[in-house]
Amino acid sequence: QSDPEPKDGKVVYQVTLTPKPYRRPVSRDYLLPELREAIPGNRVQMFLRCFMEQDNFFGRAESEKREKWNQMPLKDLPVAELKNYGGRLIESDMYDAARMTNVDWQVWYFVRRDGYYALLPDVQKMRALASALKTRIRGEIAAGDFNGAIHDLKTFFGLAKTMEAHPTLIGQLVGVAIATIALNAVEELIQQPGCPNLFWALTDFPNPFLALRAGFEGERMFIRADFESLENATDPVADSLVLKKIEKYEKLLAMEADHSKGDTHKKAAEWKASLQARAKDEGEAKAARARLIEAGLKPENVKVWSPLHVVLLDEVMLYERLRDDVTKSLNLPFWRAKPAMVEAEAELKMAMDKSRFLELIPAVFKVKQAQTRLDQRIAYLQVMEALRLHALLNGGSLPASLAEIKLPLPVDPFTGKSFEYSVKDGAATLHGENPLPGSDRMNRYYEIRIKQ
Repeated sequence: QSDPEPKDGKVVYQVTLTPKPYRRPVSRDYLLPELREAIPGNRVQMFLRCFMEQDNFFGRAESEKREKWNQMPLKDLPVAELKNYGGRLIESDMYDAARMTNVDWQVWYFVRRDGYYALLPDVQKMRALASALKTRIRGEIAAGDFNGAIHDLKTFFGLAKTMEAHPTLIGQLVGVAIATIALNAVEELIQQPGCPNLFWALTDFPNPFLALRAGFEGERMFIRADFESLENATDPVADSLVLKKIEKYEKLLAMEADHSKGDTHKKAAEWKASLQARAKDEGEAKAARARLIEAGLKPENVKVWSPLHVVLLDEVMLYERLRDDVTKSLNLPFWRAKPAMVEAEAELKMAMDKSRFLELIPAVFKVKQAQTRLDQRIAYLQVMEALRLHALLNGGSLPASLAEIKLPLPVDPFTGKSFEYSVKDGAATLHGENPLPGSDRMNRYYEIRIKQ
């Protein structure tokens, strides 16, 4: 449902929880498909097949109904109309897709061939499946069908995890968005009286929930594949061919330019003019040639290249060096990666006047923030479920501090420290680091009450 409006620099979410134990065996309520449920096949192909069977279901009229239902309070949902919503599409096709053993997006070739111009229509299609799943699960929650909701949440999170293997950051960010929609449904679910406790189900999630490795490997491939022929050339390459390569990237730089600050085409053309000026400067060309040899390119090749060829590859090498400096700590937890990433981004910002080509380096820090925001949401829900378990064992009371809870509680993934927690007038306040400093809407505070 719609988020509350920010007030006093934060957004306060009112949460009411009912004490309830987890079910045993705990794997009964795990929220990701397991090997025992595995089906041979390619998840991506099966998810996309869902669109081929029910065109009307994904048409404008039905999509608008879903959007309305997904924003509606649970008490107002037409439970009878939503019973078994989606039918075979969700119960069979999407269920099977989420449990298939392979994930092959079959886009590596297009990413290598087209680089930054590669089209990704299949990625955006997955959002429509997420909307349908949310409608189905909210109908089950409203009807008190907790088993059905948990069953379909497995499919939902399986859909999100499918995006992890996509060789672009866009693919992973869509996965983060889909998983966040699923977590919104979990947040509604655990507030319903009688819902089984999902502490161990949430603890079973991988950490981080979505790895970014494939996306950044794809980002590295964009540039590497595109300039491979220039880097491996054994003979002189005509400047006319080098200029074609430069002009191809001028279009991208025009898209990256700030449209509010003048003629973007003129700004993009500045890169070509800068490269041509460097090529005419004997000292610049000589220094660039030496850097390419030092970077490992074959001296006998570098010596026969034209000055324009040399200065272009010199800027490509600068791009790769600074890009890798920004991304080298990516697989660390956020609170450990942040110092190195901030330092590398500061160095990148200072180097921007050396080459407009550096503007194509992805916003790595923001992507890492998005990944960690998702993990923080999971951690919030784990703490809430731990509060339900504590209340169950302590007459419905909230703990005075999180240290009283005898469970392996998560830390705030942004800080590596415990969440801020306090109790006043029978309500607990749970708060973590604002994942997007300066954005009041991201500054979440949970006000939690226990209802017997």
